[in-house]
Amino acid sequence: MKSKIFIDSLCCNFLLLCIVSYSQANFAAEEVIAGRVVAVSGTVRAVDGGGDARQLSRRSEIYIGDTIETQPASFAQIRMTDSAIISLKESTRFEIVAYSYEDNVQSDISTMRLIEGGFRTITGSIGRQNRNAYNVETAFATIGIRGTDHEAVIDIALFTGVYDGGTRLDNSGGSLDLGLGADFDFGVAVDPNIGPQGLLLIPAQLGNIPVLNVEEPEEDADDNIDDSADDNADGNADDNADDNADGNADDNANGGVDDVADAGAGAANDGAPALSLADTEKSLGVDTSGAT
Repeated sequence: MKSKIFIDSLCCNFLLLCIVSYSQANFAAEEVIAGRVVAVSGTVRAVDGGGDARQLSRRSEIYIGDTIETQPASFAQIRMTDSAIISLKESTRFEIVAYSYEDNVQSDISTMRLIEGGFRTITGSIGRQNRNAYNVETAFATIGIRGTDHEAVIDIALFTGVYDGGTRLDNSGGSLDLGLGADFDFGVAVDPNIGPQGLLLIPAQLGNIPVLNVEEPEEDADDNIDDSADDNADGNADDNADDNADGNADDNANGGVDDVADAGAGAANDGAPALSLADTEKSLGVDTSGAT
């Protein structure tokens, strides 16, 4: 009798081990690349949905479910598979909640979550083709877009601004359009139950996150991410950056990454230009070289 119980227990344990191993293998097989790190400075890591952390460097892959964390005096720029560019300031936590890009307007989706810190992004194909498929969640409001270059920073409240195109802030207290065709280019949400408010001038929290022009090496020409990245680097990012080269960015640049951030000041659609790669490498030591 005892022998039978022991055998049954052994079989159950073996079966359980097989199930766990299969689940882990299946989870790993389902990892989907959402983007890749194209520039990094300081200490940056990604924490997956299971809580496992890994250090990020130039050309590290970003997966759906990852939360990217930048430490103090650190910076990261990510290029998504739809060519979107996301720059993360220091002390930021930014989650890739849901993401799918197959160049299909019906199924493509981009949902991010800013937990703390701040980001600036230039929209990729998903946001350009279907603005309803793109949003950024925060504790204060949800940010939707209308084809844009925009920035958001959490500093007690949510501060956000538009440098090209438009955004829409929504929470349980109301909504606010910013940028193109709206009354304001900048806004703030202080509480999820209080409607967002427009700001006439750029707040000090904004205008300090750089967007770099990073050229991809020739050997990556067959890489899908880098193919779309090259198009973006020569197109959307440069267009937004060059058109806005005369913005009053220097009034807002200060300290660390901020010293080299030619940021958007004054009217938002005068915007914040992308930084030159040489200036950034000299001032920040940002890694934009090949794989490390």
